[in-house]
Amino acid sequence: MAIIDRDTRDRLRAMLSKGMSLPLKAIPLWMEAIGVGVFISSIVESHPGFKERLCELNGKVFRFEATDIKKSFYLRIKDCDIKVLPHMDRPPDVIMRGEVKTLTDVLLGKVDPDTVFFSRKLEINGDTSAAIHFKNILAALS
Repeated sequence: MAIIDRDTRDRLRAMLSKGMSLPLKAIPLWMEAIGVGVFISSIVESHPGFKERLCELNGKVFRFEATDIKKSFYLRIKDCDIKVLPHMDRPPDVIMRGEVKTLTDVLLGKVDPDTVFFSRKLEINGDTSAAIHFKNILAALS
């Protein structure tokens, strides 16, 4: 098995991220919500304490807007679990806007939300305390 250096890996990751934009634009919103749901479930299941910490945000709704593909989805935290929805009847508590790669890296705990926020790659609006609390939960993943 070949070992890939960090620079090559980062370039490949960037190419894949760019290559994902076109297919993501074409996917219907309901299918996208299912895919994001599976992605989020894998994060929750692979980090045992994550689900317990979600209880602290029970009832909160987060909207994630991918600016590069002009799509969004909602995360509703209920009963210490996350449900991904393509639409919501109520306004979200927090809105996070950024490119798909930035949002994905934030959700995976690969980047510090503060860093991408202050570099203007991520925009956060709404309930500041809920956003900070969610950020702290995500930061604990890394």
